[in-house]
Amino acid sequence: RAKNLMALPQARAALLAAILPALLAHSPCPSGLRKTFSTTIGVRPRSQNPVLRNRAGIFNGLFDFGATSQPSKLVELARKSNRGRNAERNEEMVKAVDELRKSMKPLGLEKLKRMVNGSWVEMWTTEDAVLSFAKNGFLGSEFDFAGGSIDMYGDKFTNVVAFKDGKAVEADGVIKIDDANNRVSFRFNVAKIKLGGLTIPLPFSAGGYIDNVYVDSKYRIGVDSRGDYRVYRRPNVSP
Repeated sequence: RAKNLMALPQARAALLAAILPALLAHSPCPSGLRKTFSTTIGVRPRSQNPVLRNRAGIFNGLFDFGATSQPSKLVELARKSNRGRNAERNEEMVKAVDELRKSMKPLGLEKLKRMVNGSWVEMWTTEDAVLSFAKNGFLGSEFDFAGGSIDMYGDKFTNVVAFKDGKAVEADGVIKIDDANNRVSFRFNVAKIKLGGLTIPLPFSAGGYIDNVYVDSKYRIGVDSRGDYRVYRRPNVSP
């Protein structure tokens, strides 16, 4: 019965309407449909000298400061934020990310690829759709994690919202890199819902971008094209 229901065009449309905000929300680092890239969220203009010195130690030249105060503070706040459902923590987080953005400098193409490439798990976000999944689950299933993998060398990515009984919402697409703003833009090619052994394809085309405000070997902090804030960790880093 479930198979028959899901096969109906109207059922697919309803599912797509429900999951599309989340698919757009936490793209691992995708590329843009929009033409107003460097003015949309106040990103600093292209540097005249893209070659950065490694003056920040473990920060690999992304910031002018050498202390870990602000990124460490953000990671700790993310851990205590109940995935973004604590409004007071969110306000503090947003202010801290905005401070980091003031010091953001371009990493350069090769370093950006190396630092962002691979898998990421979302720790914290202001995105309502992801928070709704975290709170309410999906089709009776409890939320597990949101994240994805980015192939910065193959110009493609996969997003996933996973649930604890094996259900998942996934989307695949292509990326475009704008190293001047540490930006990765994306365009989705296809989405699919996995319900046990059943996979329901949901073709659609949409996109956006995320500016990587901070990235190191463990964490990544970004602001996306819709103005939502995000903190990611590598899968092997404890939540």
